[in-house]
Amino acid sequence: MAEVSLRGMRKTYGRVVAVEGVDLEIAKGELIVLLGPSGCGKSTTLRMVAGLETISAGQLFIGGRDVTRLEPKDRDIAMVFQNYALYPHKTIRNNLAFGLKMRGTPPDEITRRVDAAAEMLDITHLLERKPGQLSGGQMQRVALGRALVRDPAIFLLDEPLSNLDAKLRARMREEIALLQRRIGKAMLYVTHDQTEAMTLADRIVIMRDGHVQQIGSPLAVYDRPANAFVAGFIGSPEMNLVAADIAGGRLVLGEGVSLEAPAGAADGPVTAGIRPEALTPGGEGAPLRIRGIEQLGSQTLFIGELGGHRIRVMTDRRDDRSIGDTLTITARPAAIHLFDRTSGERIRTAELAAA
Repeated sequence: MAEVSLRGMRKTYGRVVAVEGVDLEIAKGELIVLLGPSGCGKSTTLRMVAGLETISAGQLFIGGRDVTRLEPKDRDIAMVFQNYALYPHKTIRNNLAFGLKMRGTPPDEITRRVDAAAEMLDITHLLERKPGQLSGGQMQRVALGRALVRDPAIFLLDEPLSNLDAKLRARMREEIALLQRRIGKAMLYVTHDQTEAMTLADRIVIMRDGHVQQIGSPLAVYDRPANAFVAGFIGSPEMNLVAADIAGGRLVLGEGVSLEAPAGAADGPVTAGIRPEALTPGGEGAPLRIRGIEQLGSQTLFIGELGGHRIRVMTDRRDDRSIGDTLTITARPAAIHLFDRTSGERIRTAELAAA
């Protein structure tokens, strides 16, 4: 039985549809990431689960209870916000304990829960300090601790790492993943950062304009994107998406420029998707005119022009090419994704189905 069930959940503001018909089952111990660009409906969906937005249509079940119309305090949830929302005049101990005190939890139980959460998050030494004396990473741990002491059925995290620098974000991703495995509770996590989604999620829910585009494990959505939007949104650097044509078993990218097409692909116009790391230098391939080079340490990213299209190619570290040079590139047919030029939906072929 799912710990949390979203059934046809919809949110409207007058005639504006912000979220349309979200269906999602979240198991106990599962970390689900809602991913998408700004305005896609991911935060609105989270806020409906939290009770901070009313549900216009559909139902929400938590722990088998229909909580669709219940107040946030009655939903058995705990939320971690982007801005930490700590009380600046209270000590960290009192910040952690405040919600429990408001619910009438016995003092001994409050002390036990606060001490246990502080030890789990390695903030015991900070309990007598105030938020102004803490770093961003320490405040984020306190915000997590305040949710942890609630012992809810589900944790809701709304872009909790967006205020941190890149190095600290990476460290906090690791800590959240470890924490989630230790507590074994359901988590619903909102982010626009696909690296966070790929590294944290058991499953990713990719949203666009209020609609769910695809639900799947990180590698499933990476390897088998449901449409061109998902293909372009997942992956860094992003997938190359170009207007092309299938003709006689070739993927024609421009006049005199083509690659071998996936087996079984029907002739006609398509949108072709090829990940930068799936393009390899050498062989009797297509000529890429190099317009830019990014040295990333262990890898090199070439940015160039191929058949009138801007193409990225990720290789092992190379320093034998300069801007203006030509790099011959090839791609395995099975690594080429095909999408309908009009709808954007993935076109299944014999090779892609087996990949």
